[in-house]
Amino acid sequence: MLVSCATSAPDRSARTAKTLDSLEQDSTKARLQIDAVVSSLDALLNAPSDHLRAAYDKYAADVKQMKDYASAIHDDDADLQKNSDAYLRQWQKDASSVSNPELRAIAEQRRNEIADKYRTMSSAHSAASLSFSSFLRDIEDIRKVIGNDLTPTGQAGVKNTTLAQSVKDEGAQVAQSLQSAEQAVADFRAQITPTAQ
Repeated sequence: MLVSCATSAPDRSARTAKTLDSLEQDSTKARLQIDAVVSSLDALLNAPSDHLRAAYDKYAADVKQMKDYASAIHDDDADLQKNSDAYLRQWQKDASSVSNPELRAIAEQRRNEIADKYRTMSSAHSAASLSFSSFLRDIEDIRKVIGNDLTPTGQAGVKNTTLAQSVKDEGAQVAQSLQSAEQAVADFRAQITPTAQ
């Protein structure tokens, strides 16, 4: 019984840290993929007519990869929420059962600090997810429209839209938001692991 209790809290921490690692890695990949999407969109919108199909295929592949990263981040986020909630809930339960008032106060104070870091990270991640979702929708809309009219006329029509002209700036804002979320993840992970990673 004592061995089980002694290893369960570090195991919960390790599970949460592992999910944080995965989330941070997938977020970094997605952030780097923004440059690829913006670059391939620029190539598509400026491609000569005899290279339109190849440019479209590259852009479509980059959009698909971006969507795959978004899906991975969504899965990581769900795992993180589940693991972190269980971790903090059990910590609260363990702290409240400590009979020594001084130790109980230390455990509760530290748990509250960790919970605050978690809320900060969660808020940063939610903001990043929101901007990321909007960016995904926009690049997918462009892919659909130009894919259905893969001609110089269709290309010119899309190129002249406000959306196509603002994708680079939107991508930069999303990248900044993702980077802020990654920093919040790193800060939270540093609080729950024995050594900062």
